[in-house]
Amino acid sequence: MIQKFCRTLTATGLASLVAVVTLAALPQAPAAASAPDGFGRIHQRLLKHGPGAPLMIAAHRGQWRAAPENSLAAIEAAVKDGSEIVEIDVRPTKDGHLVLMHDESVDRTTNGTGRVADLTLEQIRALRLKQGLGGAQAAVTEHTVPTFEEAMLAVKGRALVNLDKGWPVHEEMYEVLKRTGTVGHGLFKGAPTVEEAAAFMAKDDEILYMHIIDDATAGVVGTFPGRQPVAYEVVFDKAEDPQVAPETLRKIARHSRIWINSMWYGLAIKHTDEASLRDEDLGWRALARTYGANMIQTDNVEALDYWRDGGDLSRYGRQPGHRTVRVEGEDYAPGGEGVGYHDLDPNRCTVARPEEGVDICDIEGAIAVNWIRGGEWLKYRFEVKRAGLYQVSARVSSPYSPAGSVVLDWGSGTGTTAQIANTTSHDALTVQPLERRRLTKGTHELVLRMPQDAYQNFNLDYLQLDLIAR
Repeated sequence: MIQKFCRTLTATGLASLVAVVTLAALPQAPAAASAPDGFGRIHQRLLKHGPGAPLMIAAHRGQWRAAPENSLAAIEAAVKDGSEIVEIDVRPTKDGHLVLMHDESVDRTTNGTGRVADLTLEQIRALRLKQGLGGAQAAVTEHTVPTFEEAMLAVKGRALVNLDKGWPVHEEMYEVLKRTGTVGHGLFKGAPTVEEAAAFMAKDDEILYMHIIDDATAGVVGTFPGRQPVAYEVVFDKAEDPQVAPETLRKIARHSRIWINSMWYGLAIKHTDEASLRDEDLGWRALARTYGANMIQTDNVEALDYWRDGGDLSRYGRQPGHRTVRVEGEDYAPGGEGVGYHDLDPNRCTVARPEEGVDICDIEGAIAVNWIRGGEWLKYRFEVKRAGLYQVSARVSSPYSPAGSVVLDWGSGTGTTAQIANTTSHDALTVQPLERRRLTKGTHELVLRMPQDAYQNFNLDYLQLDLIAR
């Protein structure tokens, strides 16, 4: 069980903004959603937008790392892993039913083809969802496409739901929420005119609405008549954008929460999930301290929940003490070509060690070895402080099946061959086990070889060795 501790945020040059927007809401851990009256507390937390407003977590497309995106299982896993808000995508079928689907077509995430709007509910019900984020080579699961009504019943009394892609059918969604008794659970969102959004909110005091603003629409803040949006989703790609100007953020914070997305570049400059895992000041901490984010939508629910509870991200995913050894992919041995590494193709990106031949790229904030090909190898040296049996793993990503294979050569020229599994996206970095090996205390050398005769197309973020037995 992770030991929680509080952290005190220091003042910055934006102290005046911090004082008004109250950006130091980070250490407050929410009550568990499964506790008695847990949803009531979540709802109250949502309406708290001023000083001390605690950070709320939204799971992007549910917890797709555990189940297919937009599935009931992904919704369930998101709530279990610490999110108070689950983002889903809602679209109408040909016969007028509402289902969960991000894309206009079912091609990426199911074993079928065609536009959602051209398929009946019965046809969509016959499909099976693909693993994770889907893709052409992702495995097909037994999970089916849920209806919007099924999704709302699944979260009733447990979590809020961010209703993405659904503004064109907001009236139809509202009818479902009324029928299921979940009007206070659904967070409508969009970028209609102020008049249209205000009229919709006015029809029912339970309606929760979040307005999306960008460079062109920052000026709408403060112009809503009567009841204000419960939150603003702020999308920006430069620190100088008007929607993140201090005065704009102060206006938002007077009546509403500040929602910022951290999934990929361009949603909040480069303050992403993966940047956060490298250094909290590059990601979530910057969003909270500099821009006043008190709602963050993420693809890394467990990590954000761990950090919100006071966890040190530099230790995230590691065992306490000296029981974990982590070696970054770009930290291969010195000496150059033929000594520290062997690379077969010209550099395509040079985020680190540009004078050498290894393709080290930026994957939405993660620094990783990319464009790995058969016949290449990387040599790593590292220190083991405790002797014992170690689980050797790698954090990798690939949308292909097979993604590749590696030979773990500990000095003999041969070794265990491990397969790299499809993670359903080049951006979906995932820790995968490679082998178990008994290691002595001291310095070790590992050569990671990519067999010439195997298809290779994966990215390597880091190697990790976890002590599992003495």
